[in-house]
Amino acid sequence: MERKYESANKESYDNFRSVCDSADGWTLMHDDHKKHVTIWQQHSKDSPIHVVRMRATLPVPASVLYDVLHDADYRKEWDENMVEGYCIEQIDGHNDVGYYSGKSPFFGISGRDFCNQRSWWDSPDGSEYIIHNHSVIHPSCPEKKDYVRAWSHLTGYLIRPNQDGTSCTFVYLTQTDLKGWIPAWAINQGGSKFAPQLLDKLGRVSPLYVEWKSKHKPDEKPWINSDPYIWEKN
Repeated sequence: MERKYESANKESYDNFRSVCDSADGWTLMHDDHKKHVTIWQQHSKDSPIHVVRMRATLPVPASVLYDVLHDADYRKEWDENMVEGYCIEQIDGHNDVGYYSGKSPFFGISGRDFCNQRSWWDSPDGSEYIIHNHSVIHPSCPEKKDYVRAWSHLTGYLIRPNQDGTSCTFVYLTQTDLKGWIPAWAINQGGSKFAPQLLDKLGRVSPLYVEWKSKHKPDEKPWINSDPYIWEKN
């Protein structure tokens, strides 16, 4: 039986934005005023895995960071843990199902891989960008013996330009179960440590993207298109 994957509707983006901006129910884990980085955790009613949220400022325009987070070719340049990453099925101009595998940074622990449906939205006036994903089961993406199949309940990014036009506010939200033998308490503890590592990488590589892209398929940005969103088709 053919499995169909539904495009993200407007409500899904609104809900994601609401969680990113909400003030209630979060426990402060880290607050660095000098680096403009704040990290929270929130207990989940449906899973022992906590939700991690990080808000930070990055020294690049919002549109550039949006491109960096989309560009799989560029990710191969800066993500040393990445083994593979590719599209399995293009649902429409704003949704796809993709595969990602990464090696473990720790000896004796298997790498993890994901089969995720990813959705993205950018406001017409450039005031906001959203990318979010959740794990799905896809017939063209069976589990592999060398990896533990991890599960993203919800992971994504909310990006807004700052008034200076040269920096942006970046919110990273994730609730990811790494599965395998790693207990929930260890995943919850590690989640707040992984977020700053991601931020450090993005802070280093994002300012270099425009020059890199000018030499690597500069006209190829399939995530930017004029296709209508699903709610605009009705």
